[in-house]
Amino acid sequence: MNARQGTVLGILGLGIVLGSLGIRAGGRAPRSAEAQEAPADSTAATYVGSAACADCHEGIDHDFKLAGHGRAEQDSMLVEGRVGCESCHGPGSAHVAADGDKDAPGFWNIKRPDKMPAAQAVALCQTCHKNGEQLHWDMSVHATQGMSCMQCHSMHQPQDDSKKKLLKAENTSALCMTCHKTKRMQLSRSAHMPILEGSMDCASCHEPHGSPTPKNLKANSVNELCETCHTDKRGPMLFEHAPVRENCLNCHEPHGANNQRSLASKTPFLCQNCHVATRHPSTLYDQPDLASNRLFNRSCLNCHSQVHGSNHPSGKYLLR
Repeated sequence: MNARQGTVLGILGLGIVLGSLGIRAGGRAPRSAEAQEAPADSTAATYVGSAACADCHEGIDHDFKLAGHGRAEQDSMLVEGRVGCESCHGPGSAHVAADGDKDAPGFWNIKRPDKMPAAQAVALCQTCHKNGEQLHWDMSVHATQGMSCMQCHSMHQPQDDSKKKLLKAENTSALCMTCHKTKRMQLSRSAHMPILEGSMDCASCHEPHGSPTPKNLKANSVNELCETCHTDKRGPMLFEHAPVRENCLNCHEPHGANNQRSLASKTPFLCQNCHVATRHPSTLYDQPDLASNRLFNRSCLNCHSQVHGSNHPSGKYLLR
């Protein structure tokens, strides 16, 4: 063995000895698993409870306790897990410690759902509200248009009477019509829907949080929805009227119209949208004096009174 080989073997032997002793090249032994963990951040915020928030936000705390979220905090049987201010705003010890000083770093160490991007705010709400009425939210028209829960709901100052829905308006219909302004005009017309009187609202027919059907309907089809109230039109009928069976909206405007029974247009013109060539003259203006029994009283319905369908053995033409 020459001198060079002896030197190499000596270095290798020293490495083996150091390795067996658990000493690194820097001369320090490796830390244990516990020692390798990052030390806890002593400045991390912790939960302090809603009572600490009330010291500064007295008015908000008062309104919060009267609304749905406040009731959930008072009744532990309603909601599992943490409830109260910090369930939405996150742990507030750093914010409380700042004592109103906006220059203190901890003052801003709190979540503001109203300042979040829509997707983040919705995700925060969905930590609790992800089933039931909110089940179809992610694929709803409102969600795909980038709306946030905060655009309709107010956690701190709800305006609805019961404060159960936490609405930003006095009722559901008033809230919907802040965007759907054309429907406000339609409802101002003569309509069979008692919406303005408060007997029903937009949510009686539509699910604002989304549904599997078009227009966020609360039923599988328009007819099924209408027939939940208008049960006498449900059928099945011995003699059916095809456009009625197809869709109620072929003849009716559900949000209101200037015609009786919310018809899309007056009779007989409504009927003549389809019946343009029958055993009757096809227009009302076939006689010089414009005398026609189809212009009197209920027009075509003077004779064809069972326009929604007939179960009478002689009701082929919906006469009875």
